[in-house]
Amino acid sequence: MSNSTRTKLWVGVGASVLLGSGATSWADTPVADDLTQGPDSLMLAHADQGGEGGEAGHQEGGEGGEAGHQAGGEGSEGSAAADPFSVFAYLNASAGGEGGEGGEGGEGGEGGEAGQGIDANNPGIYYTNLAMMKGHLAIARELYQEGAQTSSQPHFGHPLQEHYEPLESAFETRGVTPFEDTLQALVDQAREGGEWREHADAYQVALQAIDVAMQDVDAELRDDVAFQSRVQLALLRQAKHEYEEAVENGQFVNVPEYQDGRGFMLTARSLLEQQAELFRASDEATLEELMAAYDEAMEAWPSAEAPQTPVMSHGELSSSTFRLESLLGRY
Repeated sequence: MSNSTRTKLWVGVGASVLLGSGATSWADTPVADDLTQGPDSLMLAHADQGGEGGEAGHQEGGEGGEAGHQAGGEGSEGSAAADPFSVFAYLNASAGGEGGEGGEGGEGGEGGEAGQGIDANNPGIYYTNLAMMKGHLAIARELYQEGAQTSSQPHFGHPLQEHYEPLESAFETRGVTPFEDTLQALVDQAREGGEWREHADAYQVALQAIDVAMQDVDAELRDDVAFQSRVQLALLRQAKHEYEEAVENGQFVNVPEYQDGRGFMLTARSLLEQQAELFRASDEATLEELMAAYDEAMEAWPSAEAPQTPVMSHGELSSSTFRLESLLGRY
């Protein structure tokens, strides 16, 4: 796969947020950056991007505009007519309309109305939202196992509350078996309290359901080191945003956001470990550097429960993660 193909994957989610101000070469079309401003919204279509006057709609919509031209037809990941890394169909979906197939007026892909669905034809957005689900569950489990059962409860619910509904149209389009009841069963069990071992099976079933949904992305993409590095980079950027929301004037003002950030970081590092051979085959030296850079970045999140005072300011965290972002950006 060529680098020019890969550059299109994350265009629609704000290059300045995903890739940093020093990596603007990844963006080959202007987009609205406020798609990434809210907690847990890094990959979600926002309603405020909708309407015919919205920026995304103005740039990519219209009658047979670039989005419709690029997305084309059914827009399946393996179709020669639809670049599997293209985000243009997603831009159309977030620009409003009726969830068509790139037709008149900026009707967008198969992702439904703006703010209500994610374009099933954008594997990066789809895959990363599922990874975020795993991040929420990772921190929920860690808190529960450490005895902070009350603090864990909201995090068990976040996959349903913040990600599942926007993904439902993608599940339907992709033919993925719904697993809302599986996630809800875990939430209900965790509310009962008790020892973690009583809930471990429900937790594993929930993770397995998410993994099955992630496997629906074509193997060609899942096994592409650039795809995997961009997913990790997206999780990293969201974790930094959560940290920024959590800390103000040297104090924690929103501990759950700190915890979300730790969950996303744990998941990003876990993805690297799972894909270690893929990264090693591409650049073994960089893999070792990445592992070390993750350890350095995780110093901002020393534990599931927030320390009494932040280890780093947001600015210090940005400096600390610069190396990690640069290394991920090499792929």
